[in-house]
Amino acid sequence: MKVVLESIVEGISTRVDGTLKLTISTQEVDSSTAGQLFQFRGKFVKCLLSDTNISALEEELVDSTKLVGGKKQKSESQRLRAVLFRLHEQVNDGSDFELFYKTKMNELIEHFKSKLE
Repeated sequence: MKVVLESIVEGISTRVDGTLKLTISTQEVDSSTAGQLFQFRGKFVKCLLSDTNISALEEELVDSTKLVGGKKQKSESQRLRAVLFRLHEQVNDGSDFELFYKTKMNELIEHFKSKLE
């Protein structure tokens, strides 16, 4: 589904995770266009902003770009850190997370070092 709107960017703000939030206002739209917009709520979408008319080539380029999910994918090291953080919360031995993280990472490093010839 595609909806092309004439609109105004009213605001841009940053979020804690480094993403941006855009506030866009449209001209008045009919009920069917409004219904289409509500179908996008909560979905990951592509967005092309232009202050000129959108050419057929530009539209084709946007269409050909694949959506890869709603969230930025974490690296394996970021995922491991997040898991260790949850483990730290569950163990809750009163230690500082940074100390807990360094200790667990050193245990992992030593484990894999012992596997080397």
